[in-house]
Amino acid sequence: MKFAKEHKDWDIDQWKQVLWSDESKFMLFGSDGKSYVRRPLGTRYKPEYQVPTVKHGGGCVMVWGCFSGHGVGPLHRIEGIMDKHMYRGILDTIMLPHARKVHRRRYLFQHDNDPKHASIVVKEYIANKRIPVMKWPSQSPDLNPIEHFWEHCDRMLRDQRAKNAKEKFEQLQDVWSKIPQEVLDKLLESIPRRCQAVIEARGYATKY
Repeated sequence: MKFAKEHKDWDIDQWKQVLWSDESKFMLFGSDGKSYVRRPLGTRYKPEYQVPTVKHGGGCVMVWGCFSGHGVGPLHRIEGIMDKHMYRGILDTIMLPHARKVHRRRYLFQHDNDPKHASIVVKEYIANKRIPVMKWPSQSPDLNPIEHFWEHCDRMLRDQRAKNAKEKFEQLQDVWSKIPQEVLDKLLESIPRRCQAVIEARGYATKY
């Protein structure tokens, strides 16, 4: 609730400078195209929270992506299990070049409190590169517009079947590149309402 109170009066221009980031999983099989798995913080890769995969190419594709009020950023396919070192590599070779090109120095990088993100390796990298990071509250998916951003991608993919992870990633790249600016604007415009909803709910879950 502290975050919501501190940011409830931010205007849309301020929110446009935030570079929202996250990882997400898209499934090859099933009618939904993507599987949402509810899990405690820090348990993303534990076996009991995984979805079974199919042989020959796997059953899902894992990606990292980001967006801001200036448009979508790069979409990166994660191959293998992402650890803190792989995540630091994503920040160094994908996020930072994009942020400097599009935002120059006027941006705030947002990521959640996943243990990889909060690791000493990543924190030291961020400090050395002087990356401005938004202080993000724990367990706050209802404040994060990127959750609905992934849902939008999922809806666009529902009728598209893929033979393997490579084909699914290509489909996702196509959807990603065609996301209209108005979708991003609506998500950013929802953040003040999200903050107000958290305040009114006294920090408990909201409709978002």
